[in-house]
Amino acid sequence: MKIQQALDTTLYRLRQTKQQLGFVAPLTVKEYQEVARWLPSSAFALFHTMTLADQRHSLRVCQRLQERGCTEQDMLAAALLHDVGKAQGRVPFWTRPAIVIGKRCAPDLLRSLALPPDRCKKERLPQWRLSLSYAWWHADVGADLAEQAGLSQRAVLYIRTHHQPNGPAAELHAVDDES
Repeated sequence: MKIQQALDTTLYRLRQTKQQLGFVAPLTVKEYQEVARWLPSSAFALFHTMTLADQRHSLRVCQRLQERGCTEQDMLAAALLHDVGKAQGRVPFWTRPAIVIGKRCAPDLLRSLALPPDRCKKERLPQWRLSLSYAWWHADVGADLAEQAGLSQRAVLYIRTHHQPNGPAAELHAVDDES
């Protein structure tokens, strides 16, 4: 069982890597219409700031939530923007495996290196540390961006807590983990 789980995780991470390297099809007009169905027009532009891989991932999370019976507007909007804190170059490709490996092998070190967004603005950090910080805190950064774009307080809460397995966005967390 553990070998199969390790193999599945490895294959999942390899698919993610392939997508982040640009081997992903852009969303179709129909898929963008699906995005527009759940996001207010003020937040649609925010969705476009994400990489194609992150757009596709977010849409897949939204669709899987719907397959599970979710119809809550705020949850589905949050699904589409849950990783927007990584957008606009804040979290470059190399940072993603560093976070995954760091969480498993050296979580205390990673936690100490990743400064909260308010401290990042005050301190002059080297780019690598700023990128790690944004990767670690992307849920908070994304929630702030979503709030500025006019999402409801409930959707903002879901984005902010989407990494908490037992938090308000537990369903989003579960689907995100398997997508």
